[in-house]
Amino acid sequence: MNFLSQIHPISLRDQVVQQIRNSIIEGRINPNDRITENLLTKQLGVSRTPVREALILLEQEGLVVSSANRGCYVRAFSERDVSEIFSMRTTLENMAGKIVINELNKSNFSFLYNSIASQRVAIEQGDFKQVRTIDMAFHEYLVTQSHHELLIRNWLAIVAQIAVVLYLRAESIDGYDENQSIQDHTSIVEAYEARDLAQLMALNEQINLRVARECVKSIVGR
Repeated sequence: MNFLSQIHPISLRDQVVQQIRNSIIEGRINPNDRITENLLTKQLGVSRTPVREALILLEQEGLVVSSANRGCYVRAFSERDVSEIFSMRTTLENMAGKIVINELNKSNFSFLYNSIASQRVAIEQGDFKQVRTIDMAFHEYLVTQSHHELLIRNWLAIVAQIAVVLYLRAESIDGYDENQSIQDHTSIVEAYEARDLAQLMALNEQINLRVARECVKSIVGR
């Protein structure tokens, strides 16, 4: 029986991207902080080339900004940025819903309910990094079931930005209830099970509007 997965080599550039991206998403590098190639090469122990390539990719992801005057720095999200990110997320996830709502089967629903259960355990254990990882994986699973390459690519393009503003929300709102996402995910799965596209689209709209408002509050409060 094969119980091992194939190991895929990760380029040096991609390792640098992962390190910087995670540092931004987890708040170890703050909005508007400058990022210098010299410092990164020293801390990561790599040459300038993978660092320069990584920063180009992170700029394409919308996590860093470069300018002739300021150099490279971590992007600070505005209220408008947040509104656009979550309105785009709603549009993409509704499109995915239209494609897959009549296609999901028992195995798909089992995966989704197991995801919700895993998230509940992570909340009980206080592992909020894992909570957010499972949260994003839940939505990614539904989007990828569409097998629509352009849709998936556009959704993945904003995932890192979503992760940053969600981290800011969780860190800034006192007493934030992580269990809200459990309720959201359960309602979404129930809409898929009922093959109720109108309900699903209404939920996506409602949830993303609420989350966007929460994220804006966290940005204004900083």
